[in-house]
Amino acid sequence: MAVDLGMGVDTRITASLHPQSVASLDEYDSETEGELQQVVQAFTSVYEGIGKVLDVRDVAAGNTAWNEDMRTIKVQEMADRAFAKFAPQLDKVYHNMRAGAELIEKQLSAPMEARAAHTISTQIRDHVKGLAERQGTSTADKRPGQSALGFVQAAIQKGDELTVSAVLGAPAYLSGLTDEMQAVLRRLWNEKANPTASKRLRAMRAAMDLIQDRAPLIHKEMERVVGKSPAYAKMLRDKHNAAEKALGGI
Repeated sequence: MAVDLGMGVDTRITASLHPQSVASLDEYDSETEGELQQVVQAFTSVYEGIGKVLDVRDVAAGNTAWNEDMRTIKVQEMADRAFAKFAPQLDKVYHNMRAGAELIEKQLSAPMEARAAHTISTQIRDHVKGLAERQGTSTADKRPGQSALGFVQAAIQKGDELTVSAVLGAPAYLSGLTDEMQAVLRRLWNEKANPTASKRLRAMRAAMDLIQDRAPLIHKEMERVVGKSPAYAKMLRDKHNAAEKALGGI
């Protein structure tokens, strides 16, 4: 759900780069705020950095001692300094989100041990295997919700750990399942058993998507603020530096 950060708005900057865009993610709440706070801080650095470039542009515009080319050079220099400061921070946050997501992925895909007594676990697996074999040999015997997968999925929804662990805590073939089917069921159980971790994973993925989506806007916004392309600004700076060097030799 969206959370109001209560931050001011600089109307000179596109709203897409405002830190509020992070707090407006559906996955942002009290349970994920800790993980996403660093993303908010990174977007804040971007937003404030662009604001400083705009401040320099406004000052340069009022300096009658500079022509248009010199104003472009000075504003681009500030843009380069701002970008060099916040770009590594945004990149680091993205990698932090990816590392955190990978860790939770492993947790949600972790194997489990059978909780029931050996005899009961064996009987449960035999029952599930019977459902799988019956479904595979006779279409007439197929009943809604009574397939092997349907049976285990229902147990997961009910929180029946004995049944679930008997099937998922042993080799898949003992229950007539494939390894892929068992992996899907294990993931469903782990998500059911640990909803907070699942929410954190969704939040991290949403933050990564947001960063990837908004990062290209930074370059466009910087170029809009400077008024010229970085390549053109560099050409002006190189000419200026060459002239300064030539004058220094006189």
